[in-house]
Amino acid sequence: MTSPFSLIGRVALVTGASRGLGFAMAQGLAQAGALVVLNGRDPATLETRRAEIEATGGKAAVAAFDVCDRTAADAAIDDIHARFGALDILVNNAAFGVPRDFFDITDDDWRVSMDVALDACFRLSRKAAAGMVQRGWGRVVMVSSVNARIGRGTNTAYITAKAGLEGLTRGLAAEVATSGVTVNCIAPGYIATDINTAFRADLARYEWIRNRTPMKRWGTPQDLAGTAVFLASEASAFMTGQVLVVDGGMTIAI
Repeated sequence: MTSPFSLIGRVALVTGASRGLGFAMAQGLAQAGALVVLNGRDPATLETRRAEIEATGGKAAVAAFDVCDRTAADAAIDDIHARFGALDILVNNAAFGVPRDFFDITDDDWRVSMDVALDACFRLSRKAAAGMVQRGWGRVVMVSSVNARIGRGTNTAYITAKAGLEGLTRGLAAEVATSGVTVNCIAPGYIATDINTAFRADLARYEWIRNRTPMKRWGTPQDLAGTAVFLASEASAFMTGQVLVVDGGMTIAI
């Protein structure tokens, strides 16, 4: 009997997969049997990551493009269809935040945050889901944040984009629900990655986050791998429009 978590025969595109959360989720999908297409802007780094996945028995390919480049993003999905026959799973992970005080955020700062963390997810989902609906099966997985529901200073643009992403999850899910396509979202808590190295270097802030989390630790990128596999597989077939919070309990405790 095939495991409901098996992704053998599936093709997945993971954006922002050259490091951190994206790469960990890509590794998880590959371990479950999917052919994972790694997206990022640096082809050399992506090739290194592809080799790492293949060295452990997984299957991977590279699609280097800027998610904000509409033409390049559309062309990349078309290329995936041409090379592999289908795109079954889309993980919208790429994001960007401008850590500035609200009154210092410029219109350009705001626009960049929205374009990467929200608008690009809309465009990629529209393109990818069209093929999924046509074939009668698909999984779209958004990556939000606990900051979509609990605010933190100097983070307003990012918070707004992620809250919008959860709305996009629900709206798209409702529209494609009868087509064999599910749309769900992961909201990670504070995960230790190279992006927040400077934040974690401040011992007071690091300990504040750790102690604010009931599990008394920061998350690791690998903590999201299993959640991504669940949402990308048949195991979650009757679940759509939902947000799974993976935060060590941060949002359920005072």
